[in-house]
Amino acid sequence: MVTRHLTSERLVLTIAAVVVVGVLAVATWSLVFASTGTADQPRIDADVQQRYEAIDGVNATQTTTITRDGTVASRTTYDAVLQPGTQKKRLAVVNSTARRYDLRVSNGSALWLYDQRRANATRISLSGTRADRGERLQRLLTKLNMSAAAETTDSQSVEPLPVVPHGEGQPTESTGSMAVSYRGTESVDGREAYVIRVAPENDTAAYEQTIWVDIDRFFPVKKRTAWTTDGEHTVVTTTYTNVSYDTGVSEDVFTPDFPDDTTVTVPETPDTRTYESVGALEAEAEMQVPEPDIPPGYELTYATQTRGQIRGVGLRYANRTSLLTVAKYNYTYSPSDGDGQVTIDGRQAQLTRGPTSSLSWSCESYRYTIRGEGVSADRLITVGQSIGCPAAE
Repeated sequence: MVTRHLTSERLVLTIAAVVVVGVLAVATWSLVFASTGTADQPRIDADVQQRYEAIDGVNATQTTTITRDGTVASRTTYDAVLQPGTQKKRLAVVNSTARRYDLRVSNGSALWLYDQRRANATRISLSGTRADRGERLQRLLTKLNMSAAAETTDSQSVEPLPVVPHGEGQPTESTGSMAVSYRGTESVDGREAYVIRVAPENDTAAYEQTIWVDIDRFFPVKKRTAWTTDGEHTVVTTTYTNVSYDTGVSEDVFTPDFPDDTTVTVPETPDTRTYESVGALEAEAEMQVPEPDIPPGYELTYATQTRGQIRGVGLRYANRTSLLTVAKYNYTYSPSDGDGQVTIDGRQAQLTRGPTSSLSWSCESYRYTIRGEGVSADRLITVGQSIGCPAAE
């Protein structure tokens, strides 16, 4: 089966880097923390994704603060209306210390970015993408569940490789894998929240994220992400206050209502097709499809082909706790410095570590990018080396 959809040229660089942006497979398993969990880590029995996505509208004040090397670079406060489980949202700036769009409105199929000063709105198509926060929360807390079952303490290591049956041993490769740890509960604007920390197991100074999750509805009422790049330490903190759940938000809230003199810009969009198998993609692809050696336990969730100014193909794989994507596109550029010196088939490659690690390199007129969420950097390099630079390019 082949489906067609459009994605915005505003997202061309993202599409080029990932190519596989599209419908995410929904993971809907129940989360049960093992009864052997420690006293500090309570037993939770809930389907996190289902409970989060069952919230019928959220009204809140959203404040996002960015600091660099301890100095506040910007702080923006929004009146926020959200529809969990969808891409519907409305963020109206209340005040900001930095230049921002005055209004961001999404009805689930399109996102409008409104600049009042310029009387301009940019419309970005969201066709082919879906909100995945519920799935990500489910996957994150499932990892925490695995940590509890292992009866480890503090920064428990969660190996992002396929979970093997008891008695067959655990994978030994863990360099760069994400560790998830439970940090108790805290109150955020009067709402009790579980505090969960995520960081690379062996490189916690480079990146870390802490999430405060409402213990009743599993809505992330606060998120703090910190990383260091080129010696500069950046922290982005988003907090929701004055939160109201199940507000039954009208669809009109997610409909743009700009002044009549507003100019609406609609960027040209490339054409992306989604396929259910690699064979189906190869039968129609305009370029050679990569043939990566994917670790056992991963399954192909979809393959894509993008046509337009930037052309490319992509493959997306997943197991229960991690995602792995492989992309190839007809756009090359000189690599910048990454987190380490890496070569693929004799070509300099760019390796970047973070919540989603990536590895990119160029071969003649094509660029390859591998991204992993919950996948070690060493694993990305191994997959990259299996692709190399095919001689038939």
